[in-house]
Amino acid sequence: MERMFAGYAAALLLSLAPARAAVGEDPVTAAESAAKAGAEEPDGKAFGELLGQAFGREHGATIQRCAKETKKPELSDFALLLRVDGTGVVDQALVRPVTNLATCVRGKMIGWKGSVPPRAGFWVKVGVNLKRK
Repeated sequence: MERMFAGYAAALLLSLAPARAAVGEDPVTAAESAAKAGAEEPDGKAFGELLGQAFGREHGATIQRCAKETKKPELSDFALLLRVDGTGVVDQALVRPVTNLATCVRGKMIGWKGSVPPRAGFWVKVGVNLKRK
C-alpha cells in the first residue's frame, strides 16, 4: 500500500483572508476562491511552498493510515482546503470531492501545525493526487 501513495503530489494555493461565502455560494467554493486569490501574492506564494514541503514530509503516512482505517477507501484524487491561523495551526479543513478517504484525512488536519503564515486566516489548497500520472 505504501507504493500506492508514494506518487501523490501536493499543489498548494493560499489566501490572505478568510473565505466568506457569498449568498448562494458554498463554503468550499468560497475557500477555493480565497486560496486562488492569495496564491497570487508574493508572500502567499512563499508560504505555500513552505507549507507544501511540510505537508509532503509529514502527511504521506496520514494518508496511508486513513486508507487502512477506512473500509473500502475511495482512492481518487481530492483537494484539501486548509485555513491556517496566525500561529501556523490548521483551524478549519474542507475537502472536494467528499470521499471516505478525503474525509478521514480532513479530520486529521485540524490542529496540525505547519509554517507560520504572514497573516492569520490563510486558506491553502492542497491537491492530493493518489494516482500516478
